[in-house]
Amino acid sequence: MANNLPTEKKVLAISMLAEGGSIRAIERITGVHRDTIMRLGVRVGQGCWRIQDAKIRNLNSSEIEIDEI
Repeated sequence: MANNLPTEKKVLAISMLAEGGSIRAIERITGVHRDTIMRLGVRVGQGCWRIQDAKIRNLNSSEIEIDEI
């Protein structure tokens, strides 16, 4: 059995995660197992971290405000 998730399902799951959806709700809506959703979220998060780490350098900020999501 292949472990290939269609790109459309990946995009939907990541979009729902970014909007603050719960893992189990995303699982019910997409039909993708929660472990797969978590692995996908971790992989995308690591990619975002690498991009941010490479691009954001030498900032002089006195205050930073971040949304809790």
